[in-house]
Amino acid sequence: MPFKFIPYVLAATLVLAGGFLTSLSCAAGSSDSGSYSSTPTTSTSFKKAEKAIADERYEEAYELLSHEVKMDADNADIHNLLGYSARKMGRLEESEAHYFKALSLNPKHKGALEYMGELYLTLNRPDDARKLLEQLEKICWLGCDEEDDLKEAIAKWEEANG
Repeated sequence: MPFKFIPYVLAATLVLAGGFLTSLSCAAGSSDSGSYSSTPTTSTSFKKAEKAIADERYEEAYELLSHEVKMDADNADIHNLLGYSARKMGRLEESEAHYFKALSLNPKHKGALEYMGELYLTLNRPDDARKLLEQLEKICWLGCDEEDDLKEAIAKWEEANG
């Protein structure tokens, strides 16, 4: 009788292990291009832009990404980082347009959902940010950095704006 349950236990274990590994990859900040964009972003120019963003050189990153998007206009990762760079430079309308484009290309783009939520907080639109958080919670049902970061940003906004 107990042997009838072994396949179910094994299946449940495999599902849980797979979910655990997925959550580890999210927690480690994995940028698996499959979860962001259909086109891998491996060009030298894109990598230089990522480095410029890490070094808070947003104008340089925006310029590099502007050239990159001309060659790969349907890449959600490029539009996401264009949006991020524009937001950091205070060009909020441009930022929103790039996030919209990224999400039109990939509605489950975790980075664009997080960053657009942060943009909405900057624009004092917390309800819109919360809607994006709800989308992230569905996508990252085991949790991910983007979800955690947006939750934290919303909590800070709420604390500051009571």
